[in-house]
Amino acid sequence: MMRILAVDDDPVFREILESYMDRLGYSDVTYAVSGPDALQNIQKAQQPFDCFLCDIEMPGMNGIELVRNIRSTEAGKRAPVVMITSMGDRESVDGAFQAGAIDYLSKPLDINQLRGRLSAVDRIVRESRRFESMKAMLRDHDAIEQGMRDFDEPVALNDVDGVMHYVAVKNYLETVGRLRMMNHAAMCLHIRNAEKLFGLMTRTAFMDMLGDVAETAHGELQTMHHMFAYAGSGDFVVLLPRLAAIDPGEFEALVNVALDQFYDQLDEPDVMRPVVTCGPVVRPSLLQFGDPVNMLEKARSLAQFPLPHKTQVKSILQSARA
Repeated sequence: MMRILAVDDDPVFREILESYMDRLGYSDVTYAVSGPDALQNIQKAQQPFDCFLCDIEMPGMNGIELVRNIRSTEAGKRAPVVMITSMGDRESVDGAFQAGAIDYLSKPLDINQLRGRLSAVDRIVRESRRFESMKAMLRDHDAIEQGMRDFDEPVALNDVDGVMHYVAVKNYLETVGRLRMMNHAAMCLHIRNAEKLFGLMTRTAFMDMLGDVAETAHGELQTMHHMFAYAGSGDFVVLLPRLAAIDPGEFEALVNVALDQFYDQLDEPDVMRPVVTCGPVVRPSLLQFGDPVNMLEKARSLAQFPLPHKTQVKSILQSARA
């Protein structure tokens, strides 16, 4: 059973939420009345909480600030966060997901939506527990470690700042809806030799490699508002503003050069290096109101094919490797 911390300053809503949680069978729930109260509960808890439900609009420390504080603690670094609020403006939604939330619910609360969100969170928590347990058992058994997870499965890179869970990015697009999706674009960075590396590397080494790529790519995007997540199969998805000024070919070259420089500094000539391909930017069309998540899948499919490099992109590679 998940251990849940729910935070809301409204006593009436806390009563409603407690009633819903009891009806849904979630008995191990702690209720906090403010951000500071929540942080005190986290600090004094004998066992870490598995999940957090946070209101956004609270006096003093709001929910977005609270999530940032939760993410800065060891106990809350990996636990899923679901925002529950009456605020539905884009800035609040963006802020919640950027802070580290993986999902978003609106007031008045619907018990069926709450059930669905908590079921999804429960799957993430159980998978995280299974992985940590397996990692502890197989820490010294690299040969077995390789089979711990499917190659095409998304994983959370919790140790890399700014990288979200892929579930959170998909939930974000579903939250903003089809019309506001027009304000966004998607791009994918694909590790061309990821499947080969997955077959040759230990589980730990493969995760370290993903972390190297994530830190490098995320670093190149720091000046641009974006969401970034690992989607599985060697794919990193990037959610961007629709009018973002980015050249995928140049971005691909910069990431590959930075990775080469990083691995050169390791002074390990035999280490297996990732090679990345960046797909074109995908923007939704007014005539194509499909599932918002389809934009991410289209970006992933297009990244399988190398972009035609422009002259200046080639010069970046040549000058950096000279």
